[in-house]
Amino acid sequence: MKRLVFESKQSRAWSLPALLFTFLSTCLLASQASAETDDHHQAYLDALDTVTAAQTRIGGEMTRISNGTVAHYDFLQHEHIELLRHASALRHPPTGMSASERDSLIAHADALFIAAESLELVIADYLRAEAQLSSAVSNTLDLLSTQSDQSLAKADFNHLQNLAHAAKEFRRENTSATREALYTAFDRVASLDTEQTWQSELSVQRYLIRNNSIEAVSGPSKLVTVGITPLAEELRLTYIAAMGE
Repeated sequence: MKRLVFESKQSRAWSLPALLFTFLSTCLLASQASAETDDHHQAYLDALDTVTAAQTRIGGEMTRISNGTVAHYDFLQHEHIELLRHASALRHPPTGMSASERDSLIAHADALFIAAESLELVIADYLRAEAQLSSAVSNTLDLLSTQSDQSLAKADFNHLQNLAHAAKEFRRENTSATREALYTAFDRVASLDTEQTWQSELSVQRYLIRNNSIEAVSGPSKLVTVGITPLAEELRLTYIAAMGE
């Protein structure tokens, strides 16, 4: 009998620490789960901020390329990569919502990601046009410089100078006014009595500029048409409603 009582007391002595350990472990796991949920929630909000601002940031990089502020395309491509990375992450929302709310949220995130992917063609067309324009304007100025030591009439020389000025203004800002001024200047130089090979080379540059100027200037408007910002804002509203904030 005494042995049974001893074993019972010993069993209780062992069970109390075990229960305490189980209780503490449960609390710790719950605390960790809560912290992970909070971290996920904040990371999701941060990703939403990034994609909401992406359209403006990409448009800004397009402008910097167009006006010659930057001479390469790395910053624009970086902004697109960042958009894709965060848009992809938004397809994995935190828990804490109903299955229907989660499905709706993922559907909105999928639409955003598809739109972000579609920007690849918009950006590629824009960069191709800008590269053609940059090359053509530089070649035009180089061709004009080869005529600086030629014996030309003052009026003819003025036409060359006007074309050089128009090309530089167009490179600084691609607008309807700078385009028309450049085309007019090209037409006047084309009427000059200069060497035929030189005129042919200049004509090629004129063609490249005409063929790419509209595509380049329409890049930002095509960016807006894709609608990254409205999709991101709609996703944000859906997410906040699902999380009950």
